[in-house]
Amino acid sequence: EIKRLLLEGKSLTEVTYIVRPYFPDKTELQVKEKVRNVRRAMQKSEQVHPIGVFSDPHCPFHHKGYLRFLVDTFKQFKVGRVVCTGDLVDFHALSRYEKETNAMSAYDEFDAAYEAVREFIEAFPEVDYIPGNHCERYIRQAKSVGIDRRFLKSYSELFGLPKGWVVHEDELIIDGVLYIHGINWAGKDGALNAAIGNRMSTVMGHNHCYAGVKYHANSRDLIFGMNVGCGINVDAYAFAFGKHAKEKPVLGCGIVYDSHTALFIPMGEKYMKLAPLFGSWEEVSIGKEAV
Repeated sequence: EIKRLLLEGKSLTEVTYIVRPYFPDKTELQVKEKVRNVRRAMQKSEQVHPIGVFSDPHCPFHHKGYLRFLVDTFKQFKVGRVVCTGDLVDFHALSRYEKETNAMSAYDEFDAAYEAVREFIEAFPEVDYIPGNHCERYIRQAKSVGIDRRFLKSYSELFGLPKGWVVHEDELIIDGVLYIHGINWAGKDGALNAAIGNRMSTVMGHNHCYAGVKYHANSRDLIFGMNVGCGINVDAYAFAFGKHAKEKPVLGCGIVYDSHTALFIPMGEKYMKLAPLFGSWEEVSIGKEAV
């Protein structure tokens, strides 16, 4: 009866009121929780395939094993939809911050990033993409010299993203779960704080050194905050600023089943052992041929 009423589109409160007589020994809150559990089970059974989430590869400074790890992991969990929560590319050469002296030119870095993005597109023809702060570096630099955004190519045009790659301006909500890059939610509890702030289960990237799932509950609901880590080559010159940092980036991805269930999957040792694509100190010192 509960399932039938829920399928008819009735609210949690309405269903609780209707079925209350069937449970004379339970309080109203207990009946409502029972209805909520049935609804959760229905949502989980309807979503046969979970959502796979990755973030922050920072091409072309991504780890060589990261894409292989994503492909294998998403296949293992039978992922049906893929979301990227930002910073697909780095744009180190366009940063307003101090650049490394051995860095590639903006021209060469873009070419390398473009080719790397092609590999991600080939692996995942359909992706929901939420741009990160690095993705908009070229827009901020143009703005700093008075060039209006209308004169610039969009992110999709710039990297030749196919129709299957849908770019979402700031956020995306799928089945009650919020996906963001996480620019304003820093620290080890950034994802959880974002979830509490939005009162909605939230998935994000941005914070390279923190990854995992944390839960929060009140008298009304249970939500989670998940940071999916990153996919960078830690030894690339683009991340030289963190060479002496105590906390190091955590490589991995996320699997989201529903608004109450999610998993963080760290990148395993067999993928870590693969040599970085390029951009490490040793390879850059060789010159352009390494690129």
